[in-house]
Amino acid sequence: MGSKPNYWAVLPAQVRYDANLPPNAKLLYAEISALTNEAGYCYASNAYFEGLFALSERTVIRLIRELETAGYVRIEDGGGGKEIRKIYAGLNPLCPPDKNVSTPLTKMSVPPDKNVTHNNINNNINNNINNNPPKAPQGGRREKHAAEWEPERFEAFWKFYPPVNGKRPAKGRAIRAWDKLRPDDETIARMGKALCRDINSPMWQKGIGIPYASTWLNSRAWEDEVVDEAGERAHSGTSSGWAETGEVF
Repeated sequence: MGSKPNYWAVLPAQVRYDANLPPNAKLLYAEISALTNEAGYCYASNAYFEGLFALSERTVIRLIRELETAGYVRIEDGGGGKEIRKIYAGLNPLCPPDKNVSTPLTKMSVPPDKNVTHNNINNNINNNINNNPPKAPQGGRREKHAAEWEPERFEAFWKFYPPVNGKRPAKGRAIRAWDKLRPDDETIARMGKALCRDINSPMWQKGIGIPYASTWLNSRAWEDEVVDEAGERAHSGTSSGWAETGEVF
């Protein structure tokens, strides 16, 4: 394959976070926006997208149709003659909104740069981008400090869970795993029994193989069936009685 274009693509939040849009359709929109000229359209063919992203013609057609149905692009068919198909990007921040595209510009859109007359950014701007890559967006996903689901039960679980390599890292990830799981009382009881079993296992007693709490939750480790060397189901091995009642946390 030949060299790929050397410029930044535009992917507005309205397209980026559209849950009904396939990921490859969002990628295709970004490429269309990168190719769009000051008039608000590009001439890219299906074959161009097929070669650029290693997609089949059928897939490219389907993805463009998804974008068109969602109102993010408008297709002006050339009719098979000398006129070439035009693809209008409805959310291109470098261009004014097209009157025939119902999707409005988002708040994240930016006004056109007076020094840029075409979205194929000139070499000087390209050099600046290459030498000074843009900073990562600030903020990102906010770190959770308290569980939303059964917070007191989570805190008890967190205190009961053994440290990993002498540390208790990644509490935020454990909180997200817990909130995603939303365990009911029965599940929490099973988790308590299983955690007692794991804590009293020979490996965990030696501090070997203890996963992060988030990993333990995400993998639903309490559903694992542990067998001993004799091929029988292993018990928790605890004498506290918690393993029988599950009232650990």
